Parts: sequence; structure tokens; C-alpha cells
Amino acid sequence: MTNETSTDPKTFPLWSKQDTWLLLLNAALVAVAFLLFNHRLPDTVSAHFNRFGEQDRTMSKGTFWVFYSVLNIALPAAMTFTRRLDPRREHYEKFRGYFVLIRWALSLFLQLMFWMIILYDLGYSVSISKFILGAMGVLWVVLGNRMGQVKSNYFIGIRNPWTLSDDEIWRQTHRLGGKLWFVTGILMFALVWFVPSGWAVFVLLAGAAVSGLIPYGYSYLLYARKKGA
Repeated sequence: MTNETSTDPKTFPLWSKQDTWLLLLNAALVAVAFLLFNHRLPDTVSAHFNRFGEQDRTMSKGTFWVFYSVLNIALPAAMTFTRRLDPRREHYEKFRGYFVLIRWALSLFLQLMFWMIILYDLGYSVSISKFILGAMGVLWVVLGNRMGQVKSNYFIGIRNPWTLSDDEIWRQTHRLGGKLWFVTGILMFALVWFVPSGWAVFVLLAGAAVSGLIPYGYSYLLYARKKGA
């Protein structure tokens, strides 16, 4: 495995037009939501929900707008800088499309979550717990479908001592991980229509555990097998 890093700014631009469009789109959606709903929302809005999708913690309306504005605008934009910090930043060029997909998918998920909370606080019949399960299922499918494209790095993917030490272990682990994420995502989305709201969080946790722990253990088995060969 090579440890060389690229420092060519033309190959790895710190900021691109696509980053600008993502930033502007997120800012515009937050602004539209504020203009449409701020005057209709109560002074105290939802800050947290229990496993049944019921509000159990609140915040002021002003804090709500600040928090979700920063979360929706700053977080996806900040992800673009991780490639500059990564010691293996030259690998990002090899999965540029997937890196873009992650930021757009995360942005869409956050925006949908943001708007669903607004609708809940306006009195609409919204099942927050089932929405999260379904949305996470779709996110799992989208990201899992192309996870095998990710090359070794320190910020994205299944990162542990065994995958980071060997490119072949990384590749095989992410091929399995991508399949598990894809199948788990389909199951999570399908179960939205069958499980009670109170069980949605357990389905989500089980799905996350299966799609996370199995590839983690698999990477160690690959390492142990290779070491013993």
C-alpha cells in the first residue's frame, strides 16, 4: 500500500461549483421553510421524540431555526473539507461520485427530517419514528448500492485497524458491507408498513447493528486468515 499523498489542488479542489450549489440549495430550502412556517409555528417547538414518535423535549422557536439552519447548511458543506485533512486524500479522486452522493443524500435526509418536524409542530398527523425508519432505509439502500467503490481513507467507510492496513481487506469488506447495507435498507423500508411506531427504533437499531458489526467482524477474519497464510 502506498502512503504517498497528492497535494495537487487542481486534482483535489478544496471547493467546487457542486459544493456551492449544494450550499445554496440547502440555504434556500431553510429560507423557504422559515418564510412559509415561522409565523405559524408555536413559540415552543419539538426538540426530541421518544420511541413512539411522541414529543418529549422542546426548545424555543428561535433556537430551532438556528440549530436546523446550521445543521442543514454547515454539516454537508463541512464534509467537503475532510478530504483535505485525510492522509490518504489522493484516494478520494477514485470515488468522487460516491463522495458527492453521500453529501447530497445526507442533505436530503436532513431537509426531510427538518420539514417533518415542522409539519408535526403545525399539528399534522406525522409518525416521526416511522419516517426516520423509512428514510434511513432509503439512505442505507442508496449508500450501500455503491459502497464497494470507496477506496481506503480515514473518514468514509468501514474503518478499523484491519481494513486500513490492507487495501484488499478494505475492498472485500466494503463489497460485503455494501450488500448488507442494501438488503438491510430494503428491509427497514419495508417494515415501516408493518411494525408499530414503538418498534420502529428497535428495527432501526437492529439494522444498524447487523450492517455494521458483520462487516467489522468479517474484516478481522480476513486479516487473521491472511496473517496465518
